[in-house]
Amino acid sequence: MLQNNAVRTLQYDSEIRVAQQPSPSEPRVYDSHISITSQPRPEAPRIPLPVPIPTVTGSRTLIPLSGYDCLADLPSVHIEQTFELNDALTGVSSENRYVVRSPLGDAIFAASESSTGKDRLVWGAGRPFQMHLLDKTHQEALVFRRKLALGSLCCQAKSLEIWIPPGNLLGKVVQSPTFMQPEFFIEDESTRQLLFCVEGPVGSGLCCFCLPKDCYFKIHSGGNMRASIDHKWMASKSQYTTNIYFTDAKLTAKERALILGSAFLLEYLFFQTRF
Repeated sequence: MLQNNAVRTLQYDSEIRVAQQPSPSEPRVYDSHISITSQPRPEAPRIPLPVPIPTVTGSRTLIPLSGYDCLADLPSVHIEQTFELNDALTGVSSENRYVVRSPLGDAIFAASESSTGKDRLVWGAGRPFQMHLLDKTHQEALVFRRKLALGSLCCQAKSLEIWIPPGNLLGKVVQSPTFMQPEFFIEDESTRQLLFCVEGPVGSGLCCFCLPKDCYFKIHSGGNMRASIDHKWMASKSQYTTNIYFTDAKLTAKERALILGSAFLLEYLFFQTRF
């Protein structure tokens, strides 16, 4: 599912290595007749991570069966964007890339945007895109998909879909048209129920540019606080980071993956430079 150019542009990380694409070679030509002795096999199951992942508390170890299972038991995750010198020199936006880290600083996912240069130039942060998240086995764990979202007024609903390979819709994040504060709903695709409500600062619901860079979003359900998203300046790294804190330790890995998707939607809506 990953486009070749999206994979090649991923930055190397100390924990994640994205394999380079093999160089093209000439097709093999056979001079004699060939007999087919085996039929094509179905898609192989996911490769588990090479070693168990210790949790932050050290209470147990976890061997993920699916890509987003490594989010289980983590008290928080931190999203760091990778910037390129070309963006600063030319002012032309390239495909965004991020690293999702655990509280201990270990890289969990490498995220790479897939979009066209025309959409980035014309629509800016409102462009349609796919965000591919690779785990440590270089396999695709999650895919975030967003359609074209025009306009700076937040009363125009915007949404993001969260998919898992090989093409299953996990859920979606849908914006609620409000005028007092940004509000979003996280939906479970299998049950068609609303799981969480994401609320931003009061008094900034009319314009997507009214939010300060240091911003806090509450995630709750049934009146109970379940998680939070905090976009703030990290002086130690001289950059802004998006931090997700899972207040409720009983959140499942699936629910954490949906919350992670909502953080990426907020990143493009409120903290990018255009639209």
